[in-house]
Amino acid sequence: MKLVIFPDIHDQWALKLGEASPKVEVKRAGSEEEAEDLIADADALYGRVTPRLLRAARQLKWVQAPSIGLENYVFPELVEHPCVLTNVRGIFSDHIANHVFAFILCFARDMHRHLRNQEQAHWGRGGDEHPVIHLADQTLGIVGLGGIGAEVARRAAAFGMKAVAMDPNPKGRVENVQKVYGMEDFRAFLGQSDFVVICAPQTPTTVGLFDGAAFAAMKRSAILINIGRGKIVKLDALTSALREGLIAGAGLDVFEVEPLPKEHPLWRMDNVIITPHMAGAGPYVVDRRIGVVVENIQRFAAKKPLLNVVDKKNWC
Repeated sequence: MKLVIFPDIHDQWALKLGEASPKVEVKRAGSEEEAEDLIADADALYGRVTPRLLRAARQLKWVQAPSIGLENYVFPELVEHPCVLTNVRGIFSDHIANHVFAFILCFARDMHRHLRNQEQAHWGRGGDEHPVIHLADQTLGIVGLGGIGAEVARRAAAFGMKAVAMDPNPKGRVENVQKVYGMEDFRAFLGQSDFVVICAPQTPTTVGLFDGAAFAAMKRSAILINIGRGKIVKLDALTSALREGLIAGAGLDVFEVEPLPKEHPLWRMDNVIITPHMAGAGPYVVDRRIGVVVENIQRFAAKKPLLNVVDKKNWC
């Protein structure tokens, strides 16, 4: 069996992939031209597949993406191709869940406003205009109950919060989640959530999900947190909802347009916390990514089911 790496990766990581299985020969491509030659008789590819490479592949059975989100990865020819596509979901879950609670705790204790006061040496005690939020009284609504959503729910339980979720494939009983709603109950889900956390991927179903109607269905005291994908939230609708007081605030790591333009009004709203698409930052991410790929190489060689198989049609 033969696996092609393109684009090329660090020598240390490539060595680990090369040692994953004696049954799999690993070849590294430094350019798309080199990858095109190598992939002709390859069984698998790790990295970036392009229409050009797919046309050159005569026996490709498996493509391993190095990312979780695939909205900029999948293209129509790949969807129609019989190869299996896998991603590396799960490697950021704890880091992103911690980032979610950094947002939640900032809003609960009004830390974002205190930090602004500190910059101006202003002794503003607060507490009246923006009272402290007691988390044990709050319902946390999770949009997308995958690995990240489950980690968010686990942390919510530790803070005494009630967690509910909405998922396109509602499961039965889920640990730390009191109820899982289907997409058809979106408005009811929003109406009872004090914090709404978007953990969903970008798919045709979720693009533009949070529009003016969605914000109108939320509590006026609700806080929106988006660490999923920017295009799930319509920026203009969110900006209007914040200006008009339809929701109380937003913690945003991803945006419909990135980077967020300097002139965008969200930068200047005191009820908005912005981070630059870095919720997944943290230690061990590279080791975890390589670990998933090594495990999948071993499974592929042994003809066992692969980890993190995705439905390509959901991404295009």
